[in-house]
Amino acid sequence: MESIHNAILRSQPIDWVLSLLFLFLLIIQIIFLLRVYLRVAYLNRIPADKPETLSLLLTIRNEENALKENLPAVLSNNSGNFEVVAVDNCSQDHSLSVLTAYANENAHLRLSSLKQQVQYSDKMAQNIAMKAAKFDWVNVIPPSVKLPGENWLREISSRLNSGSQAVVFYSNIAPSGRFYNLLYRTEFFFQQIKSFGFILNGLPFVVSQDNVAFRKQQYFDNGGYRGIISEPFAKLELVINSFIRKIKVSVDISDETAIQRKEDITWKDYLELLKKEENVKKFLPAGIRLLLFLIEWSFLLLAPVAGILIYRMPSCWPVVVLLILGLLAINVLIIKKLLARLKEYKLFLPSFLLALMLPFFKLFFRLVFIRYGLKKEWKIES
Repeated sequence: MESIHNAILRSQPIDWVLSLLFLFLLIIQIIFLLRVYLRVAYLNRIPADKPETLSLLLTIRNEENALKENLPAVLSNNSGNFEVVAVDNCSQDHSLSVLTAYANENAHLRLSSLKQQVQYSDKMAQNIAMKAAKFDWVNVIPPSVKLPGENWLREISSRLNSGSQAVVFYSNIAPSGRFYNLLYRTEFFFQQIKSFGFILNGLPFVVSQDNVAFRKQQYFDNGGYRGIISEPFAKLELVINSFIRKIKVSVDISDETAIQRKEDITWKDYLELLKKEENVKKFLPAGIRLLLFLIEWSFLLLAPVAGILIYRMPSCWPVVVLLILGLLAINVLIIKKLLARLKEYKLFLPSFLLALMLPFFKLFFRLVFIRYGLKKEWKIES
């Protein structure tokens, strides 16, 4: 077999270009893993302090069953001074009646509602909830919220005295064992870990409005939904990203502060998750969009470039393969650490395998997304 030395001597300019491109893509991926994923994996928890008073914001539309199943666990929490501000968005089932019954029995629940269906009503409902909140700190929770335990509120509220104006926590879908549930959970896991890593590096990038605590005055100081209320694929994430670049933000990674949504997931829900991420990125600063572009395409091009390089310089395959395997090993170790920290044990093997395939599927999705544009029937209402 031809030695590596001889292969280098016989290499042509295209081979040098391929080699440099391969190293460039590899370096981007290594920096991404170490500066983003690894930093999140070994992030120290925010020390617990005196619990802050907290307003939990809940906007609902036709969520009768979810309210009956999940809201009692939230209201029965006796750790910390809190309120639940619920706004009914013109539900056509018995959601408002259920909320009224709970409000009559529990002083923690305060209730309001939209009187009639209006355009962008869910964002209007959130605006009403913000105005109605009594406390300085607010945190949005979904109607299908599944809390990790009875101490969740204390864990959350005791980490709001870190000097930050916003604290981002983890959330996901509750596991069901079904394929689309697994696909959604894996994609959402990686979206959030990337988001957390960017925030830790001083770059605003929140992908989910759920379980993000912030001082409500930031919402009003930045105009709320002014100028973005008609955006169909994202909601409060757009507002949060507009102000967290100007304030101190903390991230807390723990299964004790994480929440889950107990929902049935279909392929449409997964596609909506991808659409939402695309729209959130559209409103990020140009520098962050460029970084995300480089990270994504470095991953997509790394394997094809490595394959072409091995084909043209066969004797170099041990070095190329060793570098690729080293990158994968670092990836696996970091993912394992993150999943163990969040107690997402069932995601380990699937998350690693799907992580290798999802970027290519997302590329295909993006091409379709651009081809057909932002269609009205794709609008997110939940």
